[in-house]
Amino acid sequence: MRKAFTLIEMVVALGILVLVLSFAGVIFQVSIDSHRMALANAEIMQKLRVITEQLEADLSGLNKDGEIFIIWDAERKRNYTGANLNDPAAFERFDRIMFFATGDFQTYGANPVIHGNLARICYTLANRPSRSASGDPCRPEEQKPEKRILARTLHILVPPDDPDDTLDTSSFSDSDWVDWNSKREYDYISLAGWRTMPVEEKLNALSVIGDIDIEKDGGDVASTVGEAARGVIIDLSQADSVHAVFCEGVSQFMVQGWSEAQQRWMPQVNPDGDGSLEDDSDFFLDGADIHPTQNPGLWYPDGEATFRNVSVPLSGRSLSNIPGLGRALKFTFTLHDSRGIIEKGRTFTHIVYLDH
Repeated sequence: MRKAFTLIEMVVALGILVLVLSFAGVIFQVSIDSHRMALANAEIMQKLRVITEQLEADLSGLNKDGEIFIIWDAERKRNYTGANLNDPAAFERFDRIMFFATGDFQTYGANPVIHGNLARICYTLANRPSRSASGDPCRPEEQKPEKRILARTLHILVPPDDPDDTLDTSSFSDSDWVDWNSKREYDYISLAGWRTMPVEEKLNALSVIGDIDIEKDGGDVASTVGEAARGVIIDLSQADSVHAVFCEGVSQFMVQGWSEAQQRWMPQVNPDGDGSLEDDSDFFLDGADIHPTQNPGLWYPDGEATFRNVSVPLSGRSLSNIPGLGRALKFTFTLHDSRGIIEKGRTFTHIVYLDH
């Protein structure tokens, strides 16, 4: 008599097959997720290498006869849910730094290509064009974190043969300021010419670079700078501003200097990490919270380093004993992968020593 499978045997066999396929599906999904995570981490690490290598290259050529300009900007995270609302992790930073450096520089978009060995370099998170025809630029804090762009603008200094051709910003319109700061790659001016610019022009220029209003001696000499001219504006649909795109997917950018006197990195929103900002914050306060528009800053060597509890004139001081600058700079940035696999990104720090 010929034997066949019983119904029970068929059910058991099908059950085993379903179990094997389920395990195989889980293993396959884990493998896919691991592969995607590995690609995301590899992309972030590539971004990290690019940023740190460029920072090292630029600051290794730091020209200490030039100017250093830093604006420190802290903002509360909109989605922070921790118990301590003043925890340092509750804030993100939108700092910007400008300095002069020597090196081998060339333009990317200019025709003919311009070469030079001295340039003004600025790192900042970029603004996006206004969402409306007449509105203000979309600032980084208004953008999705994973969509923010770290900009690096490079202006090669080209000493003019004719003094009448030198950089003159006194009659700049808002569109002129935007083109100069976001699109232009060189300036007909020497370092000495930059250092001796009329103070009104210099403060207007720094206001645009720093995306702020700068006042001097109580007078708002930067009042002619309009909102449309602020910061670096990058429009990815326009080729003439793409050269300023340094790295996409950078949600915060923080610059701190080592303070020998305080034995810590400055500035910090809440150095001791407690529930109060009033006892130790380096940032200006509006009541018990950080001020929404007033930021600490540094202008070396012509100005001051200003914090909530101290204002330090910098004339005649060496870099090593300036709070917020010191002998080393620490850069902190949060990087995201382009596919959003690592949802909150990864945060890194990189220290560059200035006492070389």
